Order: sequence, then structure tokens, then C-alpha cells
Amino acid sequence: MLAVIVLEILKRIPLIFSTIIKHFKHGPPQPSWDLKVHLIVSIAGTLGAPPYKKFTIEVAQSSIPIFTYKIPSDLKLYETSIPHEYRINAQAYIEKIVKPYNIVIDPIWKTPRNDEIKGELIMDKDWNEENDWEKEKIVLYLHGGAYSTGNSKIAHDFCCKLSRTSGARIFTISYRLAPQNPFPSALCDSLAAYLYLMNPPKDSGFKAYKPEQIVFGGDSAGGGLVVSLGLAIRDLGLPLPAGIVSWSPWTDLTHSMPSFNDTAVDETDFLPLLPGFKFARNTNSDAYREFRTRSGNIIRNIQKNPEIKIIGDESLKRIGNQSVSFYVVNEGLGIPYVSPMLAESLGGLPPLLIIAGNVERLRDEAVYLAYRASNPEKYRLPKYEVDFDNSRFKSPSKQVILEIYDEMFHNFHYSHLEAAKVTVRRASEFISTVIQEALQANPTSNKFETYKITYQGEVQNFDESSIEHVLTWDKAGVFPGV
Repeated sequence: MLAVIVLEILKRIPLIFSTIIKHFKHGPPQPSWDLKVHLIVSIAGTLGAPPYKKFTIEVAQSSIPIFTYKIPSDLKLYETSIPHEYRINAQAYIEKIVKPYNIVIDPIWKTPRNDEIKGELIMDKDWNEENDWEKEKIVLYLHGGAYSTGNSKIAHDFCCKLSRTSGARIFTISYRLAPQNPFPSALCDSLAAYLYLMNPPKDSGFKAYKPEQIVFGGDSAGGGLVVSLGLAIRDLGLPLPAGIVSWSPWTDLTHSMPSFNDTAVDETDFLPLLPGFKFARNTNSDAYREFRTRSGNIIRNIQKNPEIKIIGDESLKRIGNQSVSFYVVNEGLGIPYVSPMLAESLGGLPPLLIIAGNVERLRDEAVYLAYRASNPEKYRLPKYEVDFDNSRFKSPSKQVILEIYDEMFHNFHYSHLEAAKVTVRRASEFISTVIQEALQANPTSNKFETYKITYQGEVQNFDESSIEHVLTWDKAGVFPGV
């Protein structure tokens, strides 16, 4: 495995040289980028292009992470497993909210191939259960990877920084991956982790957390998943966490927003213009063959039952006879727990901190998500509504903060840049504040704040005119090119 990856890196030596030449001859894609940043984005940008077509799903899933991150000496990591009973409890809840969409959902999600959910707790090395529990705070962090790759370990470096700065413990889990475990497997496992934190078994090594002591965090697909989890908990009437922090969230699997399809972003972000982010495209794979068979059966069943209304734009039915995503078939891309940006209403959620880079492919999803949460009535999507006028969640979410980082690419918070340090600090402040307010039952009036963070980390007022085209976009939820 490692030999294959090393070989692929060696094949990128010509790209490294061409990027160096381009950097000094024509300048970097963004004014403040040094050569190191330019190289990182250029090399990472080959992820969705050949020769990665050689990678099978199994190889892609097992190759991340390549190296194990060493936990700093001032922190410690405790490995844990969430017992199967929590997944069973979560499944009963999830079945209630996904029932209207059953025709587009692969029932295989109900039969997990492993009994436990693996996870890790990252904390101060001096942490112990005898601490003042009323002051305890924890972040349930969900990793990215397009729902088909990644695990809890890829976020260790960032989670260590977040734990050190915020003083919170960080709980990361390895939720089930698609296509072997399609929607709503990841959502089910994430809910199981939340239930586990609020009611742990006796041998867990910690006491039960109140919902007010918990914040959800995540990036990319995980950034979308934490919003979906918040929606699911809201809709189920379960206790909401103190807040949600979402970095570079993937919240629109229909790829309908302008920034996703902007070819100028090819130079500034490493995420490829690749529907579904199906990075592993080698068809010589048991997982791929099973995926094609199962998704094909679902699509044919939908076509045989045209009278059944599928939520979303008609374009989702006309994409084609092959699923563009490993996570769910095309007709399911508009499900609110798949694409939370397209939910009927994003009101009634706990405080939200939405973070994105200004030159990343998913920028507009983050922007539109924040504005829709701040004003559900104004930013309605009729094609994705069931009964908005009678919705319980028409009121704006309690607090929404949108932060756009200038010249930053997807998941910039993992980098060495000043912007990454700033976002850790600001997210840590948000985590502490919302938990304190929740524990004190200190209601605040609904508020919406927007900020621009410069490359040097300076916080400025956000110029709404720069995203006016996003707020007036009339193709949200319409699959491009259909």
C-alpha cells in the first residue's frame, strides 16, 4: 500500500517543478501565497485526477492516514469503543426521520458489518474524572473524506490544537463509510456517539455529559454531517447540543452553487470539479461492484414508481442511470439530512459557527447555509419544502456566525498558516461561550454576525455585496448541466 502511494508521489515531481516555475514566473494564484502554499494546493489538487483512477475504494479507505500523528506530551489520547446498543438506539431514532425517503435509501445501512464504533478521546494529560464536572466541556468531532474515505485519526493534529486552546476534550469517531455503508449510516453512528456521551456505560471512564456541555465540530463532509446531525436531533425533539462548528462544510451534494462550478477555483483549491467526489474510481473492486448493483436496483425501483414524489428539483431524476455519489442515489441528494443546505428550514438549531475559505469550491454552500439559518423565511426553497408555513422551525436559529477567510482553500484549518491559528482561537472562544451560556440557561436574542478574516488574521466586517450573487441564486438544489 505504502509503496503504491510513494510511487504516486514520485509521479508528481514534474508537477512540483512546473508549479515552482509558474510561481516565480507568473506569480501565485493568490497574492499572499508563498511557494509552500502554492505547492500544497497544486499537489493536493491531483487527488481527483489520474492516476487516482487506479485506486479501488478499498485502497482509498485503507490508505488514510498514511502516517500516525504523535500526540504532544501535554495531551493524552484514550481509545474507546461505543457499544453496539448505542447504534441500535440511534437506528430506531433515525428510522423515524428517514421513513419518508425509504424508496431512495439502501436498507443495508441497518445491518452494520461491525458491532462497535471506534473512537478516541483527546484531552489534557492531567485530565481525570475527579475534575469539577460542571465545568467540563467536550467536542464531538466528525472527520471529512466525502463520506467514503477517512477515519477519526486524520483529524488528530487539528483536534490536539483545538483541545489545547479551548480546554475541551475532543471525541472523534470512525463512522461507517460509503458505499459499503451508505446514507444514513454515518448519521446513525454520529447520533450513537452523542447518545453515548450523554449516557455512557459504567466502564467508560467518564461521567454523563449534559447536552449543554457538548459542541459538535467537523470539516468537509464531517462539517456537513454535524449540521445534518443537528437537524436530525431537532426534528426528533431530542436535547440539542450547546453549539455547532463547521469548517469548509459540504452541505449541498447536488453541487448546485456557483463556486462549485467556477473554473477559476481550479487554481485556488485542491478539491476537484468531480461530482460526488468519487476519488476511488477503479472498477476492479468488490465494493464498487456491490455499489453498482445495489444503487442500480434502487434507481430502477424508483423509475418503476414514478407516482412517488421525490423531494427536490426534477433535475435529480434526470442526472442519469448511475449514482454520482457513493453516499446516496441521485434522487436522494435532496434529502435534508444528506444536503442540509437544502432543508425546508434551518431554523431552530443551536448556535452555529460556519467557516469557509474565500477561494474554496464549497464556499457558497457555507454562505447560503448561514444565511438560510439566520432567516428561514427570506431564503425559502419551494422545491424542497413539504409544508413550510406550518413548520415548527420557521424562526431563525438562535445564533449564526459566518466567517470567510480571505485567500483560503478547502480545510485550510489543517495548514500551518496564520489563518489556521486564528480559526482555532476563534472557534475555541465560541465553544467556551456557547457552553457557558447553555449551562447558565442564559437566552440570547437571535443574532447573525458575518466576518471577513484577512490572510494575516485581521478580523474585518464582511462585505455582503461580494456574495450578492449567491443570495439571489435561483438554482440552489438544481444539479448543474441537467
